[in-house]
Amino acid sequence: MDTEQKNYTLPEIIENSFDFSGYSAEEKEAVIEETTGMIMESTMLRLLDESGEAMQEKFGALIETQPTEEQMTAFVTEHFPNFNEVLVDEIKIFQSLGEEKTTEE
Repeated sequence: MDTEQKNYTLPEIIENSFDFSGYSAEEKEAVIEETTGMIMESTMLRLLDESGEAMQEKFGALIETQPTEEQMTAFVTEHFPNFNEVLVDEIKIFQSLGEEKTTEE
């Protein structure tokens, strides 16, 4: 039995969580990209809201420097050790919103 756990990227999680069978490859890619952005943004907003004004100012200063992806990852890793838990929670919230919309149709 293979007990190795694969670390999925957010786009892979989104792709595996939703039915894209009615989408063209381009539409699917665009929706995944947009959804990834929304989930990352909601995750960061929640973390920043919970962290207080001092951390918000520190993050704002980092953003003004136009950080690289590596710098952003290092900042998040250092200052938000619960990032992955909040990210998973935000994915679940997004999934539940999609389920609500499906049941309304």
